[in-house]
Amino acid sequence: MDNLSDNIQQAAEMIEQTRQHVLAQQAALFATEPGKRPSIRKMEQSVWVNSHQPIAWPDWPPGLAAKVKAAVQKVMRRALQWYIDPIVQQQNQFNQATLQAISALAQEVAALQMQQSKQKPD
Repeated sequence: MDNLSDNIQQAAEMIEQTRQHVLAQQAALFATEPGKRPSIRKMEQSVWVNSHQPIAWPDWPPGLAAKVKAAVQKVMRRALQWYIDPIVQQQNQFNQATLQAISALAQEVAALQMQQSKQKPD
């Protein structure tokens, strides 16, 4: 029974050492390249909003009613472009600023994690 508890304790210590090693490696990677974080990659992919998604392009939908609806949508979009474009531009600027702030924070967190992992004795 004593041998089993010792084995469990050793396994727990090895798991913790491995976890700390992985965290240190991630911190080193993210400190040099914060864009490697999956969450930041996802933000980068969706940071820009396009207000000009194609309607009925390249193929028009089948049926007369669907074609009329698509044509009305196109006309309405063009008529409201003066109103929509400035809003979309502001949203894109906000998204870009947010991405930059999150990237800077991620870099700081990674640097702090690296410092912390260097200070901890093995």
